[in-house]
Amino acid sequence: MNYFFSIFLRDLNREKFYEIIETLEQFSGSIVEVEKSLILGQSDTVEIVASLLKMREFYPEMRFGFSQYPGLAKGLSRIAKFGEVLISEEVEQKLLDDFEITSLGMLTIEGMSSQILVCRIDQPRGDLKFPKQIRKENRISRAGQIDAMENLLSVSNAVLIVGPTGIGKTVFIDQLVERWQEQKEVLRTVCPPIIRRLSLEPIMELVEQLLEIEDVESIGEKQQAIERRLKELGIADIGTTYLAVLDFLGLSEEETILEKMDLKVRVDLVTTNIAEIIKRMSWNRPLVIIVEDVENMDPSSVNFMQNLILKLADENVYFIFSSALSQVNISGIKEFELREIEREDLINLVKNEINEEIKFAAATPLHIAQFLRLYREERLDYFYKQYQGEAAIGGFNLPFHDFKTVVKRRVELLEEKKDFIYNLAIAGIKIIPDEFPVDKDNLGLFEYFVKRGFLRRFLNYYIFINPLLHNEIYDLIPDKKRRHQHLADYYSRLEGYEELAAYHLQQAESYNKAIEYLIKSAQLVVGKGAYDSGINYYKKALELCQQHRELANLEILVAINEGLADIYRALDDEETALKYYKVVLDSYKEILKE
Repeated sequence: MNYFFSIFLRDLNREKFYEIIETLEQFSGSIVEVEKSLILGQSDTVEIVASLLKMREFYPEMRFGFSQYPGLAKGLSRIAKFGEVLISEEVEQKLLDDFEITSLGMLTIEGMSSQILVCRIDQPRGDLKFPKQIRKENRISRAGQIDAMENLLSVSNAVLIVGPTGIGKTVFIDQLVERWQEQKEVLRTVCPPIIRRLSLEPIMELVEQLLEIEDVESIGEKQQAIERRLKELGIADIGTTYLAVLDFLGLSEEETILEKMDLKVRVDLVTTNIAEIIKRMSWNRPLVIIVEDVENMDPSSVNFMQNLILKLADENVYFIFSSALSQVNISGIKEFELREIEREDLINLVKNEINEEIKFAAATPLHIAQFLRLYREERLDYFYKQYQGEAAIGGFNLPFHDFKTVVKRRVELLEEKKDFIYNLAIAGIKIIPDEFPVDKDNLGLFEYFVKRGFLRRFLNYYIFINPLLHNEIYDLIPDKKRRHQHLADYYSRLEGYEELAAYHLQQAESYNKAIEYLIKSAQLVVGKGAYDSGINYYKKALELCQQHRELANLEILVAINEGLADIYRALDDEETALKYYKVVLDSYKEILKE
């Protein structure tokens, strides 16, 4: 049986109106229609009354009507006083056991040909009984593919999940992790595209999770937590392991013996000790390391991960990678191709969500999810215009649009919040609030965009739910160079953020400063043992010098080539090192001629 409720309240702003609609729908209500200053909804349970009473605490000027008839519910709310919940006679008996009810006698209701008996709900008899919350999940189970994935993991400790962007790899991994729950220990990270491709960052994230320090703030507390964790795991040479971990995470407050070691020896020592921690942790229960979008992983992290796979091949440790590409720079992994969801299943998903069938051509789960988001947002916008008396009462529908149009319209509906999402898109796919120039008053917008399905929270940072969504938003930004320059100026003032400064300087086309910060980035990452990334940064700087010869003075060329030579020498590649040293020597000869 359906029951109708009506809420009469003037002058709600857009956000409060949306909040009320979403709350009602969360607690079994569905909106039937909206008129100026009035919301009419229905529910299949009288327990929705408890939600109305609770809502009254936050909006004391609300007036409510409740009946089995929509017109009567609306009329009751219009004659109610502030905070009153008026009900019609036919629902009184269904509410008597749970509420104290007062009869107001026969009253005239607008639209009714004769007076009717009206009652008022006064107080609940005991605790309020709320309807069960409705949690709609816009996803389709891939249980069969999860079974296949587990079968593959039984014969291989390293698996690559392959599928085009938007097919649902992250959701598939979510379902996989949910199935395991208490069975396995899961460490998880993601490698966003080059916008935030900091050297060894994904490995550092995994190590912080491994040592349970991802939420610890001060260096001292982290050091104590690491020492405690190593003791719990029974690490044999705890002193060396402790120093290796501090060195790797940049938590050493003074120079250690590791910093004086040969680069290759130092990197191998760190890798071996972290592998030992992982191994010992896997003795308690199977350990799964998940790296999403591995095709974006920086070269040094790739080497580190490859070494971990080799060192832990015989342990109870599993590696799961995801990628839009079938070819990645990690060897010895089995490929698992994620199948597309059947179009009929996607059509049914849409139908179950919006109660109407919409025909569409091929579409990815990402496209469908964004369309459903837009559908709800457009519907709320339509209802709000009716609430303000700016739109005629009638049915709502929204045709299916291509992905680009869907995202563009969703951004338009953000209105004044659009500028914030633009700034996030400029910053990259991954945003760490503590490292992002944002006013304290706007920090709540991160969670706002999580709720709206633009971002998802992961550990201590936020990430766009998909690179395609990020890219579409980025393409909408009219003043990219200015915003990139703003971030470049910000990061160039912070120690340790040279890589981000270098990236944004390149995007702002400030190539002179970009070369300077690429060199600084190379020096920074080599100091962390990320020699592959150091080579990359030096070569990028060299490439910019070749493209913009007016910026390439001899001093810069010497610094780049000498840096490359030093790295190759540390890696025992004497032949390549000599090649770059020769360039340095020739450059010095040119300087002497001058």
